[in-house]
Amino acid sequence: MLSWESLLANALLWGLALSLVLFVIMAASMVLAPDMWVGDYPPDIREKYGPMRPRSARLRSFVAVAFFAAVIALPLLALLTLFSAVGRLSFVTALLSTFVVLLVFNTFDLLVLDWLLFCTLRPRFIVLPGTEGMAGYRDYRFHFVGFLKGLGFCLVGAVVIAGLWMVGQAVFLR
Repeated sequence: MLSWESLLANALLWGLALSLVLFVIMAASMVLAPDMWVGDYPPDIREKYGPMRPRSARLRSFVAVAFFAAVIALPLLALLTLFSAVGRLSFVTALLSTFVVLLVFNTFDLLVLDWLLFCTLRPRFIVLPGTEGMAGYRDYRFHFVGFLKGLGFCLVGAVVIAGLWMVGQAVFLR
């Protein structure tokens, strides 16, 4: 029998793992091509900087594949660890676990990546050339709105991944 405490502990652990993996992917991509993320910057910075450079556009598809592979794989691994501990999982259990895993990253993204690194510490590699000192770098509200939008992603992602889990559990984990 799976307790709520076990489900939550497992999901928090895998959410932290997802946060670490995505942080590494994002940090590496920022080093390779900082403007790859220009579409995620506040509007004033996007407008002043302009479109991403062709090199960044080419690299973005590789980063996107790695990013979304991690977003799918790590919640599925979280479910696999639950399955190995308790056996078959219900859709609701898979949904809740996956939602918490994704929510942990969404919260990490807001608090650590956006508010701490982007808005407060603002390391040089985050500041796009020609946009130094712009107000968007201190726009905490912009990132909070992104967090709220991310909650929708967490829910939709959880439904999709829990659905994939249910199919996989029925076909492969008999």
